[in-house]
Amino acid sequence: MPKPLVPPLWALLTALGMLALHQQLPGPVLLVEPWSWWLGVLPALAGVGLVGWAASLFVRAGTPLEPWQTPTALVASGPYRFTRNPMYLGLTLCLTGLTLWLGTTTPVLLLPVFVALLTLGFVRPEERRLEQCFGESYRSYKSRVRRWI
Repeated sequence: MPKPLVPPLWALLTALGMLALHQQLPGPVLLVEPWSWWLGVLPALAGVGLVGWAASLFVRAGTPLEPWQTPTALVASGPYRFTRNPMYLGLTLCLTGLTLWLGTTTPVLLLPVFVALLTLGFVRPEERRLEQCFGESYRSYKSRVRRWI
């Protein structure tokens, strides 16, 4: 059975779509250099850092990073104290940084599409799996920590 596209690949496809929109149908310019660069690099770097930190906690806990695999540990420390999906939030921050760096309006149209794709295609199925695997521990965690932010 072929593996589904993982969220980082969806982020890459979304980034390519944003670049295409910026080139072909940019819309009004909201930010110009150097402001677009500075305002874009900050969320992008924060996103990369968040993804790395969250992924490292999965590795330390010995639980798989692939969203379709069965989790072996419930990670609730580090950024998982504030968001149940820090890796997905980090990818979204990276894409937000790209939209700011590009400085035009149309690339931002793909951000809600990306978030919806993650929520429907990955987050909800993962939540069901986590509840099956960890029962009340996960339900308690879920009641304390927001899905995104």
